[in-house]
Amino acid sequence: MIFSEGSTVNPAAESEKGSHEFSGIAASPGIAIGKAHIYSSTDYWIEERDIAPGEIDAEKARFAAAVEKVIHDIKELKYKIQTRVGEKHAKIFEPHIMLLQDPELIKETNDLIETGKSAEFAFFRTTRKIIKAYKHANDDYLRERIADIQDILRRVYAKLVGKEYMHLASVEEPVIVIASNLTPSDTSNMHAGKIKAFVTDFGGITSHVTILARALQIPAVVGTKNASKTVRSGDIVIVDGENGMVYINPTVNTIEKFRKEQKQILINRQALADLKELPAVTTDGVRIGLYANIEFFEEVSAVLENGAEGVGLYRSEFLYLLSDKAPEEDEQFTAYFKVAEKLAPDPVVIRTFDLGGDKISHIIPTEPEQNPYLGWRAIRLSLSLRELFKVQLRAIVRASSLRNVKILFPMISSVDELDEALAVLDEAKKEIKSEGHDFNEDIPVGIMIEVPSAVMIAEHLAKKVDFFSIGTNDLIQYSVAVDRANDRIANLFDPFHPGIIKLIAMTVEAAHNAGIPVAVCGEMGGNPSAAILFTGLGIDELSMIPAYIPPIKRIIRLIRKEYAREIAEKVLKLETGTQVRELIAREIEKLNLTSL
Repeated sequence: MIFSEGSTVNPAAESEKGSHEFSGIAASPGIAIGKAHIYSSTDYWIEERDIAPGEIDAEKARFAAAVEKVIHDIKELKYKIQTRVGEKHAKIFEPHIMLLQDPELIKETNDLIETGKSAEFAFFRTTRKIIKAYKHANDDYLRERIADIQDILRRVYAKLVGKEYMHLASVEEPVIVIASNLTPSDTSNMHAGKIKAFVTDFGGITSHVTILARALQIPAVVGTKNASKTVRSGDIVIVDGENGMVYINPTVNTIEKFRKEQKQILINRQALADLKELPAVTTDGVRIGLYANIEFFEEVSAVLENGAEGVGLYRSEFLYLLSDKAPEEDEQFTAYFKVAEKLAPDPVVIRTFDLGGDKISHIIPTEPEQNPYLGWRAIRLSLSLRELFKVQLRAIVRASSLRNVKILFPMISSVDELDEALAVLDEAKKEIKSEGHDFNEDIPVGIMIEVPSAVMIAEHLAKKVDFFSIGTNDLIQYSVAVDRANDRIANLFDPFHPGIIKLIAMTVEAAHNAGIPVAVCGEMGGNPSAAILFTGLGIDELSMIPAYIPPIKRIIRLIRKEYAREIAEKVLKLETGTQVRELIAREIEKLNLTSL
């Protein structure tokens, strides 16, 4: 999303405030310039206040009335969100309502009021007690509920003291939100045009907030560590969502530089829009399929707007992360069918639930693991919860009646795992067939290549599936032995590590020898530098955030496959990631593609 100039900058004040900058993770592309709005949804403190014995009944009634008003407000907000972005997002408010109707919460608050405490303080103490317990819980779901409890605390308090509840939906003027962290609820409250961009101390590229930001096309930088502690409301901020940089009270020259970049991005995007209906074909006639990664039905419009040829990765985890119970087959079928129907006849690759690691669903019984990324996750979890897995496969198989649905199994590491997953799929197909449902008996099945062992046995795996899709984030993590969420070793997470390039080349060779295509659907799929390399390595398809498709298409349409192959051959002989990046950078400069 491009934001035109509109910030009021006072150059004279800059020297007084001083300029500084933060680096973080480029979570959602775009550049925004505007005033900072410090937003806190993570803590709240209410002073203790005593009441007279004769005020107790009135205080309890006042509390009950406040709770009822908040429930009414949340139901209204839930309806608005449902209208704006769909029912799935609206469900995030259901826990708020359930908490406010919780008999124990109400009773404990009333008990405190009866001891002579004000309703504000009694509710504050009750909710703080829950928050404290949740903070020490081993369950990620319970810790994530802390933000919900803090949200209702602020809402009830605002009603009790007769003040307007302040949240992001109530922001009146265009601002850049600076926060320690945000919840999906906060992001859903961001109105396009009023929230120009946001910056958070925490968060990662795969967090729900980041995914929502990209879906809503709001520039964002996350993981700045301490921006919220430094920036003040009213500071002038530049958010560079392209490069993960945040500039506070920048100089006039810096502001002018980024305004020019905003204009250039707008010009580039307008030029790229002209490519929408054209295929991604190299100048010597080799076509690369460009597909989109999505998580919600609402992202389908972005798939179409950016000229994707379909969906290369439809993440199904949200069905399990946003529900209070395991999603039923019909619910899943509806979700998958809606996307497939909207995009038919273009393909939609549905990845079976990739839970575990950093994606823990409260509906799945889990125990703390010392190394969760090496533990019970992805296909391992699916095969352990066979009935849950089969319910999802039945839903996907039913959606295949449109003949454009494909299935993708995550994190396959052995032939045995693949055979077991295929056996569950066969069971699901037989059941669906016996029930008389229409479906595609030859529904294409693929696997994600994400661990080194899969690469080493790719020739065997390729004989059993219809396509490979390389998940570069995990392949890098497991190959270089770097936890990508660990800041202390983040510099070692190198997508251009020569070892990674060789693993990708090996995967392509094994797949093509078996006559099946290979896609890249990880973060590298949308990297312009990597696009040239992937073309040279023989990758058949790239899948990425929809907004990244136009520039990648332009690059592919400007290069020769043979030229890209020569670059790939040179890269495969290099020793370091730095050498790889430098070589590709030189080639990009020769092609005059540095503006992409």
